[in-house]
Amino acid sequence: MATNGALNDMEQWRSVVEYQQRKPNPAHHWRDNPDVPRYLDEWSDETQTDVRGPYQSAENARRQASRDAKSREREEYGGWGARPRIATSRVTRTYIERAALAWEPFDERDPESKKWGVK
Repeated sequence: MATNGALNDMEQWRSVVEYQQRKPNPAHHWRDNPDVPRYLDEWSDETQTDVRGPYQSAENARRQASRDAKSREREEYGGWGARPRIATSRVTRTYIERAALAWEPFDERDPESKKWGVK
C-alpha cells in the first residue's frame, strides 16, 4: 500500500452495514401463483453484513458505509401494474471499525551465529 507522509499507517478502517431482508412468501410461484405477493410483511431473523475496506481514514470508511446503507435501502420489488413498490431490505446498523496496526517482534537474528529464528 503506497502512502505519503500525511497518512497514518498505524490504523486501518472498514465500513460495515448490517441489514435484514423480507421473508419470501412460500405460496408465491411465478408460473402457478403469480397473483400471490412475492414477499411476506415480515423481516428475516438473520442479519446479513456488507463489509468494505480497508481504508486509511475514518472519513473514507464513513462515506463508503453511507453509500452502502443508502444502496441497501433502495432495494425494492414491484411498482408495475397493480403491485405496490415495497422495500426488500432494511438497514439495522451502520458503523465503521478500526484496526490498530502495532509493530511487534516476529523473528530475531542471533548476533553470534548470524542465523535467524534462534531464541
